[in-house]
Amino acid sequence: MRTFRRSRAIPREAWDECPRVLSAIGALPLLISALGCSLPPPPAEQAEAAVFNEPGLVRLDEEGPRLAQIQLGAADVREVREDLRVPGHIAVDETLTARVGSFAGGIAVECCKPVGTRVKAGDVLARLHSHEIHDGESVFWEARGHLEQRRSDLLLAEESHQRASRLYELKAGSLRHAREAEARLRSARASVAIAEAKLEQAERHLRYLGLDPEGLARSGHTGETEALHLVAVRSPIAGTVIERTVSPGSVVSQSDPLYAISDLRTLWVIADVPERHLPMLRPGLAVEVSVRAYPDRVFPARVTYVGDVLDRETRTVHVRCEVRNPGRMLKVEMFATITIRSAGSGSAVVVPVGAVQHIDGADVVFVPQGGSAFRARPVEAGRRWDGFAEIASGLRAGDRIVVEGAFRLKSELLGDSGGE
Repeated sequence: MRTFRRSRAIPREAWDECPRVLSAIGALPLLISALGCSLPPPPAEQAEAAVFNEPGLVRLDEEGPRLAQIQLGAADVREVREDLRVPGHIAVDETLTARVGSFAGGIAVECCKPVGTRVKAGDVLARLHSHEIHDGESVFWEARGHLEQRRSDLLLAEESHQRASRLYELKAGSLRHAREAEARLRSARASVAIAEAKLEQAERHLRYLGLDPEGLARSGHTGETEALHLVAVRSPIAGTVIERTVSPGSVVSQSDPLYAISDLRTLWVIADVPERHLPMLRPGLAVEVSVRAYPDRVFPARVTYVGDVLDRETRTVHVRCEVRNPGRMLKVEMFATITIRSAGSGSAVVVPVGAVQHIDGADVVFVPQGGSAFRARPVEAGRRWDGFAEIASGLRAGDRIVVEGAFRLKSELLGDSGGE
């Protein structure tokens, strides 16, 4: 493009006088060349130069749009929705989890269900040999023997009372003897009741230790079934063994956890939600759970608990969700993302997220200017969701913009700017 510029060899005063002198003398080409001057461009060329030098304008060659795969679209009006996504982790459902120990200390002689085993309620997980068993059995047998003795005394007291009563009726016995026999009968009945209570207490203690009193009574003192004399550790629920800390020969105390059983068909997802999002949360709210292992899978869940105390440092609240675990795809301690879909909150002008570019600290979109020219228009971008960006100002619904290839135009614009 031709421009009007002075030669560095011409003094400033000569340069300033150049146009006036040329117009005065007719401005011969040879003289113009000797003075180092050039004519100003015609009006059409001046307009073309202004277009190319206009800030924020990008002009591609004829093949540019096709090579850049630039596509045009229009700004649209959509319902604004702000979804909340918070990180969390998967945990067992504590309401469906049992941590099993032993009622008595001892040595594990029969075990053990390995981790991953599915068990039913009442299944034996391990058996322990314990001194408490022998003590409990001793008390049991002593109570049974005492009860048998008291029942024998009761039979004798009943016979004595009947005989004394008959003799008194026949005038062959005294009233004092009849009354003494009646007192002995009452005392024998009371002794039987006390003995029965002690035996029942001993039987309850054996059941507490996991033993079967009826089975012990049938086996007698011979111990023909050794399992009857061991403490049985049973699963209180149906589920899967997820932890085991006991092995054959382990010395076990009453405070030791031996197994953890959980029903893994339902799990918890735990997350800490920022305080400002509390209005979106409530028990029963439907949410979505996603994990990295299955990026294309969404697991429906619901909020079951919203904490009552904020974390003092992070200003977050503890939130718990319940999620079904089809096919046991979800694993405990997986990282997860909880998505809370919010209701619509009005409408706004939106464009695809890729149409918004960031240049010199400002958001811009590119609008077509005819042919292969595109202008960067400043806008105020707001919330983003589902691949769209809200435009608070700078665009109106229906305005034509570049929806694909905007990054290429940004690169061209910055490249041009860098060369100036």
